[in-house]
Amino acid sequence: MIMTKRSNYKIRLAIKLVLLSILLWGGDSCKSQDKLDISEEIDEIAEESEAPLAKGCPDTEYDDWKTSKYVLPYPVGKSYMVTLGHCGGSYHSQGQPDQFAVDFAMDIGQTVTAARAGTVVYVEESGIDGEFPNNLVVVEHEDGTFAQYMHLTQNGALVNKGDAVEQGQSLGLSGNTGLAGFPHLHFVVTKKGDFHYPYTSIPTTFSNTLPNQRSLAGGYRYSALDY
Repeated sequence: MIMTKRSNYKIRLAIKLVLLSILLWGGDSCKSQDKLDISEEIDEIAEESEAPLAKGCPDTEYDDWKTSKYVLPYPVGKSYMVTLGHCGGSYHSQGQPDQFAVDFAMDIGQTVTAARAGTVVYVEESGIDGEFPNNLVVVEHEDGTFAQYMHLTQNGALVNKGDAVEQGQSLGLSGNTGLAGFPHLHFVVTKKGDFHYPYTSIPTTFSNTLPNQRSLAGGYRYSALDY
């Protein structure tokens, strides 16, 4: 089913690309701003359809992305750019607590959803965008691991500690709190035990997007597909 949906998705992308190209070059009836918007959308489609194999972290065994327990941490139909992936440098460098984290560029106020079902064990939402503390929601999974969704906007949590959440359920609204630097979602899965920093992160792949054998590649956009 996953492969069928992905094939259909690629067909839809191709059809959309053709239609947008016709609009872009089809005549003077298309306003300049509309042409600019269409051109940008074509660029986004190209990025989605050609995402490369990520390098990931060296000497790391990754789960088969097609059967991964995780889906992208945003609603089906949404598409966001990965700014840093596994071992992508800075705080995601090899050997750092966040070596297996993924950053998604998101404007403030975008919906963040549960990548996997679990129970909310921690919520912080008092931080102001551009300042500390770092707002986040932490969800514990049935195997004791934790998914952490960070840099949420002030009062942006949509769940409370103790809530049971389903995969795909809305958790919060993205923001720019803590050590963010710019609006984005910092997503990381950490080992069971203590989820506080410095935690130990673990590699993740995602089942509802383009092939990601070694997780997601920085600099590319990924759409969340049906699952």
